[in-house]
Amino acid sequence: MAFSDLNDSVIAQVRQAADIVDFIAQVTPLKLAGKSYKGLCPFHREKTPSFTVDRGKGLFYCFGCGTGGDVFKFLTLTERFTFPEAVEHVASRVGIELPKKKRTPKESDKDDLLEVLDEASEAFHQALGWGDNPARRYLLERKVEEEIVKKYGFGYAPDSWDYILTRLARKHGEKKLEMAGLAMPRKTGNGYYDRFRNRLMIPIHNESGTVVGFGGRSLDGSDPKYLNSPESEVFNKSRLLYNLHRSKDAMRRMDRAILVEGYFDAIAIDHAGVPGVVASMGTSLTTGQASLLRRFTSHVVIAYDGDNAGRNATLRAAPVLLAAGLNVSALDLQGEKDPDSVVQKQGADRFLELLGNATDIFEFGLGEWAGDVAKLTGREKSERVEQFVPLLSAVSDPVVRNDAAQRIADAFRLEFQTVWSRVRSKASTAPDRQRQPFGPSASAEKTILIAAIQGKLTAAQLARLREEYFEEPGKTLFSIMKGDLMSGSPIDFQQVATHLRGEAELNLLSELSLSEDIDDQTLQRIDENLRPMERAYLERRNLEIQREIVEAERQGDSERTGQLYAEKMAVSRMLNEAK
Repeated sequence: MAFSDLNDSVIAQVRQAADIVDFIAQVTPLKLAGKSYKGLCPFHREKTPSFTVDRGKGLFYCFGCGTGGDVFKFLTLTERFTFPEAVEHVASRVGIELPKKKRTPKESDKDDLLEVLDEASEAFHQALGWGDNPARRYLLERKVEEEIVKKYGFGYAPDSWDYILTRLARKHGEKKLEMAGLAMPRKTGNGYYDRFRNRLMIPIHNESGTVVGFGGRSLDGSDPKYLNSPESEVFNKSRLLYNLHRSKDAMRRMDRAILVEGYFDAIAIDHAGVPGVVASMGTSLTTGQASLLRRFTSHVVIAYDGDNAGRNATLRAAPVLLAAGLNVSALDLQGEKDPDSVVQKQGADRFLELLGNATDIFEFGLGEWAGDVAKLTGREKSERVEQFVPLLSAVSDPVVRNDAAQRIADAFRLEFQTVWSRVRSKASTAPDRQRQPFGPSASAEKTILIAAIQGKLTAAQLARLREEYFEEPGKTLFSIMKGDLMSGSPIDFQQVATHLRGEAELNLLSELSLSEDIDDQTLQRIDENLRPMERAYLERRNLEIQREIVEAERQGDSERTGQLYAEKMAVSRMLNEAK
């Protein structure tokens, strides 16, 4: 954990002192190409270099996968540092001593919880080795090797009310054990008792490999079958993926993640040598988990159970993944119960064969919902097509969405517009995706900003630009750089980076500043980019005014209502002129 007092001034000092080329060249070879350096991207597979690094600007960007940022961002991606840890690492490398800060009570409490959980993991693992016990017998029945038991840290919570309390309460206190999710207060009287009893214990780690909780499998048939640690300061199940700390490097290297439902599926696949597998721990996939996956890969293969429940769960999880900007495929287990069974019965090679034949999620959906299309009535077709709407609505790329809609229409023997009419309204109002930093006018906004940064806009064109014309994160970038752009002063990109607060902003700054020079032909058509931006702003403002009019009328503010109607007329007139 970082204990430095990192303010904007300190961060800027460290960023300015760092040679980003030196740091990146240790990971991927770079060659000078003009004023910048180029190489193969370390974040996705490619044969032709599309990864650009600029020493003066202190930024990198891959025009293949869209990953960009500064030296700190590069280290968080390649070394798995947190941002403060990245700053500390760079500072130590360039010889800058950082001011120290005092740990807050919250930080101290969090570290204490992690220490308790680590000691609990060791205590459970020790209990598993004590003679014959239900957990040991269960593992033998499942033919789980001793190597797996040690590698994945399996443990045993004895059938006792106070095993963990006896082991840890004297050192840490009962209240701390409760905060760590290991003990519960008695409903009557005083005192506590162990949360986990007579269960096989599977430690759950965060992405850095620290134990943050447990999954306990029932050994006597009691419910629930799996009992997870409760939500706490360190355990948030909706933002955790089992086995991520072991798989994240492979996921990034191969640009693929295998998503399974349960611990044993992940363990069987991972131990068999198939890289990049994580588990959603038997719960419905959350947007937080999908976002976590998107940090390490752009493609997810869902390998849930092969029964009806598993296939239905696959089609429920897919929209969550698609909405995060991921490409999604699904595995057909060819009659096997689950991935664990495939590996145990037929070996890793058979699983890899199935993985190689994973099908696009829309093809998977067609197999589930359109296999008997010739027998369906019109109403049944309508109901089946409706099931595709969440999938289609979650896709941000209009080309991919239209192609999928066409395939669905063909499969159900319908006209394209019949299918498209179902999804059009929902797709058009879907929220922005992670890979869509802008709305529909993204290309126009980027072109304008690149031209402005490169000093290619005329004074008249610059004068037409307003912050309101841009959507986030472009709006923030323009606001920060506006003064320099209007005056023609050189832009200090490292200083601009200091003012940014979001990854999307930093990523966009990298893309814009490292883009190739705008050609004359594009410059001649610059008004074709400005006009739609102006129209888009006027349309947004028109809707805002209408909402404000409704509110002003509700409050009986006639003066404000009159002003708004006058503004609405002016905006409407400008809209007509802009068409």
